[in-house]
Order: sequence, then structure tokens, then C-alpha cells
Amino acid sequence: MMQERIGESWNSPAPPDDKPILTIAATFTAEPIEESIAFWFRKLNLPFGIQFAPYNQVFQELIGTETLLFRNRNGVNLVLLRLQDWQKGGSLSQATDEFIAVLTTAAAQSAVPYVVCLCPPSPDAAGATEIANAEKTIAAAFAERTTVHVVTSIDVNEIYNVGEYYSPHTDEIGHIPYTTPYFTALGTMVARRIWALRSRPHKVIALDCDGTLWNGTCGEDGPDGVEFGPACTALQEFMVKQAEAGMLLCICSKNSPQDVFAVFDRRRDEMPLRREHIVSWRVNWTAKSENLRSLAKELDLGLDSVIMVDDSPIECAEIEANAPEVLTLKLPTEPQRIPTFLRRIWAFDHFKVTGEDKQRTEHYRANAQRETVRSASPTLEDFLRGLELEVEVRPLDASQLERVAQLTQRTNQFNVSGIRRTVSELQEFCERGGADCLVVKVRDRFGDYGLVGVVIYETKADALVVDSFMLSCRALGRRVEHRMLAELGARATRLGLGRVDVPFSPSPKNKPARDFLESLGREPQCGDDGRMLFRFASDGAVALGEHRPVNPLLQKQA
Repeated sequence: MMQERIGESWNSPAPPDDKPILTIAATFTAEPIEESIAFWFRKLNLPFGIQFAPYNQVFQELIGTETLLFRNRNGVNLVLLRLQDWQKGGSLSQATDEFIAVLTTAAAQSAVPYVVCLCPPSPDAAGATEIANAEKTIAAAFAERTTVHVVTSIDVNEIYNVGEYYSPHTDEIGHIPYTTPYFTALGTMVARRIWALRSRPHKVIALDCDGTLWNGTCGEDGPDGVEFGPACTALQEFMVKQAEAGMLLCICSKNSPQDVFAVFDRRRDEMPLRREHIVSWRVNWTAKSENLRSLAKELDLGLDSVIMVDDSPIECAEIEANAPEVLTLKLPTEPQRIPTFLRRIWAFDHFKVTGEDKQRTEHYRANAQRETVRSASPTLEDFLRGLELEVEVRPLDASQLERVAQLTQRTNQFNVSGIRRTVSELQEFCERGGADCLVVKVRDRFGDYGLVGVVIYETKADALVVDSFMLSCRALGRRVEHRMLAELGARATRLGLGRVDVPFSPSPKNKPARDFLESLGREPQCGDDGRMLFRFASDGAVALGEHRPVNPLLQKQA
């Protein structure tokens, strides 16, 4: 089995009575992929069952309402397509268009996400250009869709080039077109996608400098003496792409700051990675584990959100011993292995990138300016007035589903329930009678925080009951959470409901949410399982929004 680095971020297993299922439909005999996928499910402690749809029944499975794909309510649907198989039955272009149409409809009705793997044709297949164009058409059709994730044959080959992938003998006798190594690679890629869908992602990459971003020692060789070999350039290019996908890049190096930043300034034209990509840094002679704790605190993130990339086995060992929550990656000694090594790190996977992700570095830069204002403000009220804060609370729009699902997966500190949801699960919940979802957008004079808050609730006979109530850490402490609860009170009042109920499920990380609820002076009802229920009179909740240090004219609501 190929060597993979995954990380320690997958979610806890689902209860045995709610076992998720991976349902597989394919245009060929796909059962050989099961061994590889099952291996990774055991490795990741993901309690998935695996079931196969009938042979070569992809269209029937997508169209029917009693099929395995349609009935899958908890898990993932996997579709394996070898487009060459559709050439035998007529027009590949027509089949491609029909597939896009039926999958679009099926995905909109599905409670689970779809993963579509476009598998390679045989080496001697006719119409290679036509097949390649069909792959591109399918990938483009679902690039912006949040419930369908496409893996192309190029994606698999770039990470797992197994050489001999085609098996003519088994293809002829049993329509099993691939070798065992390729089925292993394909199963590994599927497992990566499923793991990414169910895991809490890392958010920060901390980078060493000497021996990592460049060859040589900047303090001894000087900014003009360090070298950028192909491996260093590839690593920097890789990290720029990570920043574009929403990762926060930091420098953590035992060096003098003037030496490090002299390289960034003097060799700017040779470096893909620029100073503007770096959100923060710790360049000193302190232990790196201590510096990583300091960076995490500054960014208001947990240590388990951090990936450290370093070439030194001694430094890596120190971090692993004193900050074990960090995913510490020691680069290979052989430079030529570094690009492949980086591609094999599952924690670097970003299969769907939202607009919020792309703006994350700018969000943190603006936050640094806010902290400057905070330090100069005599009181919290002065600080909030100086921000000129605007808060907008409105119903969820379909275009925001991906971001809202992302918040449910990533928000840990201010999250009263800890419920994680995929896009399809959000859609299904909001389609219930009496259920609704509100989103919260915030901006101030330094910039736009973006969509940072979510409230999901249901209306019962006598109360508005909160299902999820969460706020990104970058908006905490600005009375946005008070405004969110006030909006719930206003909605409950309009519906003639006397109270707002907020169930709270404690976790190791969500104490800020509990502190907020307790700060409002309500004694919770406590259950034997540790869960709490905070109840607020509707008019009392509304009043929480009346004392706020921002201009009421700036407050918007649906």
C-alpha cells in the first residue's frame, strides 16, 4: 500500500445504528475497488458500509426512485465512469449531456453528496480527443455545484501514477478494465475525497525558512547567497496555491527577522511566495512549539488547526513532543521527492474553494488593523464605536449553501450544538415544515468579515427552538452574537411564540458559546447527558439587540 500522510482531523464515528453507506455505481465491473476503499475506511476509523449497484446501471440508478443511490440517506454516492464505455452505445456527446442532466436532478434531490470519478480509457481507445473533451465538459458542469465532486483521470494520475493501469485480459473476459495497482490508486483517491468531506480542515501552514523555502542559511550566506532550486520553487508555488485556497501562511523560523525578510525583499522576483502571502510570523530563537502556540493564539485558532513544514528532524521532534496537536511534516531529505510528498498530504486537499476561502488572508490582515485600534481604545465600547460595525441578518440564499456548510464543519468555539452538516443535509433540513436558516454578514471600516454566522431553527407549538447557532471566531466580542439572538426573539414574537429555546451541547472547545449564554443571566435546565437548555422570553431576547454600541440605522434584517 502506498505511503500517505493524512493527519488526525477526521470526525468521530457515527453511531452503529446510523452507519453511513458508500454506494457505488459504475459503467464497468468495479468490485475490485472495494478492497482499497475498505482499507482506508479501517485506517481512518470511518464506519462506512459499501454496497454496489447492479452492473452498468448508472443512468437507471440516477433516474429511479427505488434505487440504491436514491435510497442512500447517510453517506456518499460514488459514480465511476469510463466514458469509453458509452462510445459503444451511440453518441458520447449525447450521453455526456444526458448524464449531466440526470445527475443534476439526482443531486438536487439527494441527502448525500456525489463523488464522480472519470476513469481513463484503454490506451488504444478510439476517439481519445472526444473522451478528453467529454471529461472536461462533465468537470466544468459541476465545478460550481456544491453537492457533486468530480475527480478526473488526470487528478488521479498526477498524484498516483501507477504506470500500467490497463488490464486487457480482465477487461475482455469480465469488463474489469484496470490493474490491481490502479484500483488501489483509485480507491485511495475516493477515500481522500470522502475524508475531506467529513473532516475538520486545518487552517494554518507554518513554514520554516532555511532548508525549506530556500537552500542555504540566510544569516550566514546573506540574502544574495541563498539558492532556490526546483524543489524550493515547487514548494513555494504549492504554498501560494494553498493561500489562494484559504490557508493562512505563517513563518516560524529560528533566525533574525532582518535576515529572513531581506531574502523576501531582495529576491522577490525569484520567489513565488511573497511577503504579502504571509499573515504572521515568529522569527526568533525561541522553541518552535512555543512560537506555534503564540501564532495560534494570535490567530485565535486551536493548535490542531496548524500544519508545520520543516526540514529539520530535531525541530520536528521538538514540536511533536511539546505541541502534539500540530500536524508536523518533515520534508524528505532528497529534494526531488518534495513535490510528490506535498501532493500525498491529505491535509492539503481543498476540493471546493469558496469566495470566503479566497479572502481569508485579507480578513486576517484587516483584523490586525482592528487589534491596533483595540489596543488604543480605553474601553470596549470605545473600540466597538470606532469599528463602525454593520451587522446584516437575513434568510439563507441558495448561493450561500457551501459557505454555511463550511461553517458548520469548521466552527468549534462559538457553536452551541456542534452539529456538522453537508450542503445536501442543510437543504434537506431547511425544507422541513417550520425550519429555517439565517445567515449573518458583518463589516466595519477596515473591511468585510463576510458571512460569519449561522442560525438554524425550527418553530414548535410554543417556542422557536434553535438547532444550530454559530459564529466565526473573527467576529466574536463585537456583540454580533447578541444581535443574532435578538433577531430570533423578533421572529418568535412575529410568530406569536413566547420564547426562544437554545439547547447547548458541551464540547472540549465550545466554552465561549456557553460563556455567552450564561452571561445573559439565564439558569439552564441540565440533562443527565450533560446537555443544557437555555430559555429566553421572546421580548427579553429582542432587548438584547437594543443595547449595542453601533448606529441602529446600520443594523439590517430580513
